[in-house]
Formats: sequence, structure tokens, C-alpha cells
Amino acid sequence: MERKFWFYIEKELSDVVAKLQPILPFDESDRDYEDTWEWYETGAADTVDSGCYANLSREHDWEQGCYDCPVILIVRHPEMDIEAVGSWLAERLGVTVHYGEVHIDHRTGYQFRTILSWG
Repeated sequence: MERKFWFYIEKELSDVVAKLQPILPFDESDRDYEDTWEWYETGAADTVDSGCYANLSREHDWEQGCYDCPVILIVRHPEMDIEAVGSWLAERLGVTVHYGEVHIDHRTGYQFRTILSWG
């Protein structure tokens, strides 16, 4: 399991991305999708200890995002302040934001272990 932020919001990812500017500078060239997931990704995915990486994703149904599924945000930054990021996300988006562990098993669904919450 990887530690991540997650929240539920009845907006398309493109609208969420617009609200996260300029802190998380995604743009349309960072967007991709497949049969189940839609995501925005910036930075190097293999970055572990240096550099920045962000991935914002949610399941979709080909017409819109699945609003009953969480938006998952992975942020890796060497100087990230988890409290500050979580608080900013909750205030900026107007939703409850959680931080912790997320495991996705398509047979049993999402499993969460919440460490912190804001909003």
C-alpha cells in the first residue's frame, strides 16, 4: 500500500485540476485514460527521494467520472508538509480530504486506513 490523499467530489477531474492550480500544475497534456481509470500525471513516476511527482485519478464510465468512487491523489515531494497539503486541499475543494493507505481490489472494493483527515 502507498500513502495517498483521497476525497469524494461530484466534479469532473478537469474541474478538480482547475481548482488545484497553481500548486499542482497539471494541464490537459498530463491527462490520460483507459477502460476504467482517468488520470492526470506530472513529474517522473519513478521518482522516490528527489524531484516532484503528482498523480490525480478516479474511475470513470466513459461519459463522466464515477462520483461514488474516490479521487486519489499521490504527491511526492522531498519537502511535502502533509498537514499543509491536506488542509489546503480540503479548503480549496470544499470537501473532506483523507490521508493514509489505499488498497484497490476490484473483487472486494476499496480498503482505506485513514491516518489524517481535514474538512
